[in-house]
Amino acid sequence: GFRVLVVGDASVAKETNEIAESDLVKGEAFAVPVAMVILVLVLGVLPAALLPVILAVVSIVLALGLTALLGQAMEVSFFVVNMITMMGLAVGIDYSLFIVARYREERALGREKIDAIGIAGATASRAVFFSGLTVILALIGMVIVPTTIFLSLGIGAILVVFSAMAASLTLLPAALSLMGDRVNALKVPFVGRMSAE
Repeated sequence: GFRVLVVGDASVAKETNEIAESDLVKGEAFAVPVAMVILVLVLGVLPAALLPVILAVVSIVLALGLTALLGQAMEVSFFVVNMITMMGLAVGIDYSLFIVARYREERALGREKIDAIGIAGATASRAVFFSGLTVILALIGMVIVPTTIFLSLGIGAILVVFSAMAASLTLLPAALSLMGDRVNALKVPFVGRMSAE
């Protein structure tokens, strides 16, 4: 005839973490395929569509590593993982898409590979750099709020935007240099306004 209930901060935290983890898995399972479909429809080729997603994953992994290191020195909320994953997918794809599209445009105009990378770097990469700095400055407002959750979310968002910006400005040009025209391989028929001929 007894009814046993578990209460307290530890129970609430455990339940909250389980819900957040479940939501994160559902979000990733939905967001990544949808992003891939949209990228393929816009770009019209599989490698160019896959490159921004790979860069986003690299950004997320880098930001999670930096957050884990930071977590050794301060308390970090579990929700930072959700923030890093969702923001990482958004800005990682966005930033690298600018550069990949610009590179493909220049190659379609007949520029040599290195020249196309240079022009993409002087235009799209510069826009990515200033956009990243603007987002980071805007996110500093979250760090000012003196609660663990806001501080964690702010730091996670700043780290993943910085990681996405760094990967787009360094790793992406190197990947384009290695891939060359293979970035336009595996064309998808009937789609892709920006497909390089």
